[in-house]
Amino acid sequence: MKTQTLTVDLHIEKIARAYRSFAPADSLIYQLDVFERTLQAHRLEKGCKIDFVHGSGTGTLRSELIKILNKKFPEFTYEDAPFNTYGFQGALRVMIR
Repeated sequence: MKTQTLTVDLHIEKIARAYRSFAPADSLIYQLDVFERTLQAHRLEKGCKIDFVHGSGTGTLRSELIKILNKKFPEFTYEDAPFNTYGFQGALRVMIR
């Protein structure tokens, strides 16, 4: 049985209704919270793959996602999600082991 990949778009306009009132720092905090809550919710689903779409901007969100993975979820592995789907470093694929 092939494991299906879950996709979570972390662009702020996709995950927060009141995003227009957010300061940039608030947006980042909100995005990181969604990321962490998603990982917590799926942490027991061995073999699960989750593609977190973060875009290719300045790399701030991407680097923060990696920090969280290394610090709080060291048992998970991650890599760039497929280029043909998300572009160059546009998404991070997390594999739950």
